[in-house]
Amino acid sequence: MRLIAHITSWILHPLLFPTYGLLLILLLLPGRYGYFGDKLHVVWLILVVALTFVFPAVWLLMMKQLAMIQNLELPTNKERIIPFVAVITFYLWSAWMFKPAANMKIPPDENIFLMLSGASISAFIAFFINVFTKISLHALGAGNLVALFILLTRLADYDLRMALPVIILLAGLTGTARLLLNAHTPAQVYSGYLAGFTGQFIAFTILPITGII
Repeated sequence: MRLIAHITSWILHPLLFPTYGLLLILLLLPGRYGYFGDKLHVVWLILVVALTFVFPAVWLLMMKQLAMIQNLELPTNKERIIPFVAVITFYLWSAWMFKPAANMKIPPDENIFLMLSGASISAFIAFFINVFTKISLHALGAGNLVALFILLTRLADYDLRMALPVIILLAGLTGTARLLLNAHTPAQVYSGYLAGFTGQFIAFTILPITGII
């Protein structure tokens, strides 16, 4: 069971959420984006993977080599402060790249901008919670994914309600894996779900009426 929990934790690593979120948007909204495989989709995917996974991962590896953190699991909330700042910076950078009218080199997109903004907001919420106690970042990513899926159901070209339990099951497996590995308490997992869920809903429901996009 611990082996399965480790595999689940790596597959559903929190830094992979933006990549999964982008794929979810492209696959669930073919009426808007066409079928996945367009050259622009590949450019978007490379950009998101680089800014939200590769760069943060390299940053963490550098901190490990410099003995600034014990290991990549970041077992204490104090060790998470600098990585949080770095991840939030990269997430905001990636969101800005997709902000409508923000740049001319890469065609922007509102849905991707909102998804990445939601991830950034979730990270901000988790950062402040981290001041007082640890929070499950895996659950944070899972909460983001569930919220994004629910928000996309109103935009999707087909009925997605039957698929919602699958997404919720994946989120549940993520939290269960962290508990089995004794990486977090139930309260830390639940707070992660809530922070991730809240971030996406703020992005998709409040940002559009603020004039930011």
